[in-house]
Amino acid sequence: MITCDSTPHASVSDAANQAGSFHFSDMKEALSLDRQVTRLREHGITVTDDDEAAKWLSETNYYRISGYWLTLEHDDKIIPGTTLDDIREIYLLDEGLRLWLWKAIEPVEIKARTTFAYHISLALGPIAHEDPDNFTNAKAHKKSMDSYHRERKRALRDGIPCVTHNMSKYGDLPAWAAVEIMSMGTVSRLIGNLSPSAAYPDGRSVRDAIADEFGTTYYLLKSWLRHLTYVRNLCGHHNRIYNRSMTTKVTMLKKDLRFSSPKVFPSIITLMRIYENLWPDRWNELATDLIELFDSRPTVDIIPLGFPSDWRQIIKPSEEGNANE
Repeated sequence: MITCDSTPHASVSDAANQAGSFHFSDMKEALSLDRQVTRLREHGITVTDDDEAAKWLSETNYYRISGYWLTLEHDDKIIPGTTLDDIREIYLLDEGLRLWLWKAIEPVEIKARTTFAYHISLALGPIAHEDPDNFTNAKAHKKSMDSYHRERKRALRDGIPCVTHNMSKYGDLPAWAAVEIMSMGTVSRLIGNLSPSAAYPDGRSVRDAIADEFGTTYYLLKSWLRHLTYVRNLCGHHNRIYNRSMTTKVTMLKKDLRFSSPKVFPSIITLMRIYENLWPDRWNELATDLIELFDSRPTVDIIPLGFPSDWRQIIKPSEEGNANE
């Protein structure tokens, strides 16, 4: 337990000198694998094979596994009859879902890079991404550029050919090269910060041109990219998706509002809408893969993922044409 007072400028570093400012409980001791198996049993989890349990713990981490039995508790106690195999099934489904999301988001990330670089350079010049006048929030643009310049410095140090070539010849990277070293977060923030005045000579804004390629509105696209960046980063850091409440929410189409939830299902619906507009055949493959993944783990409860009971029918490819209603 941590207790804090209202003393101005109180900090952890001077906690010892401010009576009552902070109080920390003693840190728990590390446990051997055998002791971890015992702790599982103490929690009420049935373990049938100690050696197999210890092996899994050695590969996965007890603390990591503990996040997967939260949905198997009632009043902070494990539901009687819960086995370690039950928890492992949830874990393996979550692992497969992370890989599925990563695979599904990758083409969206590359498409976002490509369309941003194409339209901003074609409309405004090869280094227009560096010009704060092309963006609404100059402070946010500087933050994006600081991140990009760090990546550029790292790429130079690592001798990335396209970076060393352009920097030695031109002293800078054109947008189509710059996006190749930008994170998805940087690209999505730049797209989300584009000024409506950043436009082609005919007056068409760069941001609307990008959104048009995705078959949606700019308002929706910037929310979709921001949310999918968040989900991608969860997957990239091997974070738990099962029963997670997403802190970066996504704006959904009106017809999809019935699926609104802090869980992962809205992320899947968002991907479906993007694929319906860009790659409908590829979505059919992804939907089949997702159905097969869940069919392979039939004992896992889908409610903590925000899935409705008819989710299989929902994610089938739409035959209605334009998804943006």
